[in-house]
Amino acid sequence: MSDVTSGKDKEYFRDHLVVRHPDGKVEKFPLPEEEGIILRIGRELDNNITLTDSRASRYHAEIRRTATGIQIRDLESANGTVVNGVRLKPDAWMPFEAGQVAHLGETRLHWEKAPASQSTVVMPAFKKETIVQPPPKPTGAPPSQKSLIPLAVGAGVIVLLLVLIGAGMMLGWFGGQATPSPVPTQGQAGTGRGDGSLSQQTPGAPAADTPTPAGPLVPLPNLSLVSAEVKPIMLGALPSTDKALLLVNVRVENVGNAPFVVSTRHFSLRTKEGQVLAEAGGATSPEGLKRLGARDRFDNLTLTPGGSVPESLIFEVQPQVYQVELIFDPPEAPPLVLGLPPIDAGRELAVALGTPVADETPAALAAIATTAPTPTPTRPAAVPAPKVVPRSALRGTIAYPVFNGNDFDLYLGRPDGGGTRFFRAHASQPAFNSDGTRIAFHSWAGDSRGLVTMDVTGANGKLVTNFIEDQLPTWTPDGQKIVFLTRRTGGRQSQLMLADANTELADSVILGEGEYPTVGANGKMVFKGWGKTAFGLRISSLTMEDVESVTNAEEDTAPALSPNGRQIVFMSRREGNWNIYIVNVDGSGLKRLTDDVAEDGLPVWSPDGNAIAFVSNRGGPWAVWAMTPDGAGKRQLFTMEGSPDGFVGTDTYASRGWAEERLSWTAAELVEQ
Repeated sequence: MSDVTSGKDKEYFRDHLVVRHPDGKVEKFPLPEEEGIILRIGRELDNNITLTDSRASRYHAEIRRTATGIQIRDLESANGTVVNGVRLKPDAWMPFEAGQVAHLGETRLHWEKAPASQSTVVMPAFKKETIVQPPPKPTGAPPSQKSLIPLAVGAGVIVLLLVLIGAGMMLGWFGGQATPSPVPTQGQAGTGRGDGSLSQQTPGAPAADTPTPAGPLVPLPNLSLVSAEVKPIMLGALPSTDKALLLVNVRVENVGNAPFVVSTRHFSLRTKEGQVLAEAGGATSPEGLKRLGARDRFDNLTLTPGGSVPESLIFEVQPQVYQVELIFDPPEAPPLVLGLPPIDAGRELAVALGTPVADETPAALAAIATTAPTPTPTRPAAVPAPKVVPRSALRGTIAYPVFNGNDFDLYLGRPDGGGTRFFRAHASQPAFNSDGTRIAFHSWAGDSRGLVTMDVTGANGKLVTNFIEDQLPTWTPDGQKIVFLTRRTGGRQSQLMLADANTELADSVILGEGEYPTVGANGKMVFKGWGKTAFGLRISSLTMEDVESVTNAEEDTAPALSPNGRQIVFMSRREGNWNIYIVNVDGSGLKRLTDDVAEDGLPVWSPDGNAIAFVSNRGGPWAVWAMTPDGAGKRQLFTMEGSPDGFVGTDTYASRGWAEERLSWTAAELVEQ
């Protein structure tokens, strides 16, 4: 046997630096195998890795291998090197972990471990899946009689149907009355559930965001300061020295009982001399806003009672000392004034540019008295307090997908808004197991396409199936198996399958026809009907021998069963726009929870059942929101790094956009604040 390893085999054992350029082009570069070797990155052609990014410096950063891993350092670049949202100090080596993302201007880097060391193994040679179906039940009839039984039964059924139709016409059964919707044939009852006839099932009005008012309807905004920071204005590769940008991040809350509209144009700054500075972010390009970290910019957002949303505001200032007030002036409510601490824009600009400054506080700043914070507005006695999402529910971790232009990446976010982090590239449709120690997802990576399960640490990965048509894995309560949607057959039927979650290329068992499965803690499975299970949402056991109807609209999808097993939340465009709905498991109590011109979808329950998270582009940027189970107190949790909606390739059986994506929420704390 030859000891020579092919180039392709060598790549299997090598780590790579993945570079995503601003134009979407992706390149992979082998990382040094020996300690101490340095890769230099920048715009000049003599770099080891050359960037085409106008925001990158000529010599921007360096990467090296050490005995313990990979390190990165910034080479005093003009726009800095940011790793997972933290700007690096110049000329200081810092650890660069697998899964972290480094931003050099508009270029994104991440370290991709060698396939041989990744928890998700490279896809081996094709192994045919064993499709196991339940054997037919013996009839006990002699072989010679089997062919006659279906004919006799069929003839009897036809005669019976003709008799019934004739009787119905005589009695006026078909005199223009609404006919029931089709019902499944897999042992499900079409009547006697919940509201009765599903053909008459219509959603109730959206839930009120407050108790019934016992007085006037009052929109009552409240502001709280999150941060204020001065950043330089870049003119090409050089910063401006005579003006700067003041970034003010605030959270807007509605503590009244009537809605009001939030837009960046409703904010301004007023100096103690009476000068008014208008919000200037509207003139900044999307790329510029991203570089500044101004992600939370919501416009024309209707903030319902009990709701809250962050706003990233940008103002152009001179390099001098300021004492200012932030003014919020929505059209539906009186202006609200928030006093900001004194700001030395000149000093902050010098620090941002790396210019040495004295440590002592300037006399001009010391002479300014700190402005007292604006108190929370007093609610009139006649205005009841709005219902809000309990903070006790906003714990744990939410996994969510972001379309990167080619396929998806997975991120993790804190429900309390404390931060987000990159989790895995080329992955989407996340699902945590019951205790949050393992996660299943759909892998789009070329060397591991299919369904993957792994520890949330990234270890112990299993490529459970290697079909790109396998989608939306969900765990059984014991954490030993996954149920998933597949369209791998030649006819592209939508089927639900069951496989061992801890076995490579596990054998799969067909359960029945359907789409978008979700298994609850009680072992019940909710799914979108397809084929023999008709249209609308369905509920059953894992064997699918007891399928029952829940809703009757073909547009209903993305169901999630509540922790107590009593309610189902789902997304639908049955009324022309994607919104969130809730219904009891018996089909009763159907109600729309959101009513916005934007898109709302992918709902998921909090682990304690006291909140529902969902994605929405209301007000502009895509973000993860939360509300109470009756639709009140909608608050933005965190802004996403991009859209959850995107199509991978051209085959609809492999990628159908956000209608086949998902959020997953676990009580486990996986993101540091």
